[in-house]
Amino acid sequence: MVWKNQEGMSLIEVIVAILLAAIAIIPLLQFFVTGSAFTATARHEVTALNFAQELIEELKSVNSRQIGVARECTETGNNKIRLANDAGNISINHLITITAGKGEGQVRKITGYKPSNQVATVTPAWDTGKAPDDTSHYLVCGNGSILTGAVQSGTANTVRLAGNENSKNDFFKDYFIMIAGGEGAGQVQKIKAYNGTSKIAAVESNWHIQPDATSFYRLYRYEYRIEVTAAAENLKTIKVTAFYPSGDSLKELSLTTEKHRR
Repeated sequence: MVWKNQEGMSLIEVIVAILLAAIAIIPLLQFFVTGSAFTATARHEVTALNFAQELIEELKSVNSRQIGVARECTETGNNKIRLANDAGNISINHLITITAGKGEGQVRKITGYKPSNQVATVTPAWDTGKAPDDTSHYLVCGNGSILTGAVQSGTANTVRLAGNENSKNDFFKDYFIMIAGGEGAGQVQKIKAYNGTSKIAAVESNWHIQPDATSFYRLYRYEYRIEVTAAAENLKTIKVTAFYPSGDSLKELSLTTEKHRR
C-alpha cells in the first residue's frame, strides 16, 4: 500500500506545540507550589495552636503565686531574682524559668528564698549580662513539669530527662531540647527517639559539650513565650505566644487565659 499523504509536523510546529504546552503547564506548577506552601504554613499553624493550648492547660494547674513578673533586685550577686510581691512561700529545689524579658529561656534551681523580700537564690548563676530584672517574667514549677527539668545524665548523643517526664515512647520525638543552664548550656538539638521507661531522649547529632547532672533543659515543639499581667486585683492574665515558620519568616500565634490569685 502506498500512502498518498506522507506529510508530518515540521520542527517549527513541534517547538510551537511545546511552547503552548509550557504556557499552559507553568501556571499549574505555580499553583501546586503555592498550594504546598500554604499547606505547610497551615500545618505549622495548627500544630503551634495545639502546642500553645497544651501549655495553657498545664499553666491552669499552677498556683498563681508561682507565675509573675520579677522586680528589680537590690541584693548583690549574679544568682538572685526578686519575685513578685504576691509570691509568698516558694519551695526550695523547685525550678524557675525566665519565660519572657531579660534572661528569657534560662532555667535554674532555687536553692534559697527569703519570704520577707521575695528574693530567691538560684544555681547555677545567671548567664553573664542576663540576670533577670523588672522586665522578666518567670514560672516556678517542680522538676520535670511544664516542659522543663533537671538532666539526670547524658552521653555523646543522648540525655536522660527528669524521672517524672511522660512515660509514652516517642512522646517527645521531633521536639527540640535546649540545655537552658549548667553544663552544655545554650545547645539545642532535635529529639529523634524517646524511651518513656528510661526517660532517655536520643538527639540527631552529638553534643558539642555533653550535658550532665548539673544541666537543666527546656522542651518545645515551637519557640514560645509566656507573659503575665495583672488584669485586676485578684486576677492575672497569662499570654502564651508560639512562633512558627511561614516561608522565610516567623509568625506569632497567641492564646490567653485568666488565673485567679489564690
